[in-house]
Amino acid sequence: MQAGQKSWRGIFAIPVTPFLPDGAIDYESLERQVEFCIGAGAAGLVYPGVVSEFFTLSITERKSVTGALITAAAGRVPVIVGVSGPSTPLAVDLAQHAQEIGADGVMATLPYVDHFFAPSDEFVLNHFEAIARAARLPVIMQNARMGHTVGFGLLRRVVESNPGVQYLKQETSPCTHELSAAMTAVGEHVDGIFGGLGSIYLLNELDRGSSGSMPAPAFIDSITQAFTRYETGDRAGARSILSPLAPLFTLELLYNVGVIKEILYRRGIISHTTCRAPSPVMDATDHRELDELLDAAEVGSAVGAGVTRR
Repeated sequence: MQAGQKSWRGIFAIPVTPFLPDGAIDYESLERQVEFCIGAGAAGLVYPGVVSEFFTLSITERKSVTGALITAAAGRVPVIVGVSGPSTPLAVDLAQHAQEIGADGVMATLPYVDHFFAPSDEFVLNHFEAIARAARLPVIMQNARMGHTVGFGLLRRVVESNPGVQYLKQETSPCTHELSAAMTAVGEHVDGIFGGLGSIYLLNELDRGSSGSMPAPAFIDSITQAFTRYETGDRAGARSILSPLAPLFTLELLYNVGVIKEILYRRGIISHTTCRAPSPVMDATDHRELDELLDAAEVGSAVGAGVTRR
């Protein structure tokens, strides 16, 4: 940890990338997401991540939207910039840009394109060293199911040889047991280990020693409340907040960014549900079920002022 830096802990929201119907980026909806997340008590923002459809954005778009998000956050919470790329030079370029525009940290996976050959240990070590050197900021190493994952022996070598890698986001399957294994392998060598997968297994991961989670913003208010309850020792209270969301988490696993955007739209946070990544289109049955589940979970579903349908 850098001198004077407070260790990151809590619920860090990963905003979606909102698009207009023609596929252009909707910056007004992005700003509303930032305000919603900060107002809901998010400990920080991470952008862009997988749920942000980062792999559908050009490098120019990624830099532009990231800059807009940092401006909107205005230093109120830490902003960690996702710099994963299909190659080390592209990730390094994004890491340098993140440092230049005032990011508080960066998050990176291995190159996410599944090549014919798995990366060697040397490639993995060099990749994260290059990112940390370029960013000169704390690095969150994201060990995810996208592309190639990193085994725990090599993971330990990465963090031991590279002080810039200060955090881990562990979301290989089964994510709960894998988080415990990560704690054993590198828990003493990093400042924190976060869970992912939409905070679906938040309490289980917190019980195993995680520092928090990094979900999409659809239920960020409820998830942050649950985390706060857990931190004060009220585990039952945390469970009571999360349990009504369970069927909604199931829909998220089914339809991913499509249903996340639908919920954000219904809550008046984004203006359109347009996706660039292939995503199942919800039909009438899905919409009826979503209506019922949102009502049962007491999640506001009214369209906000000024938000028009798609």
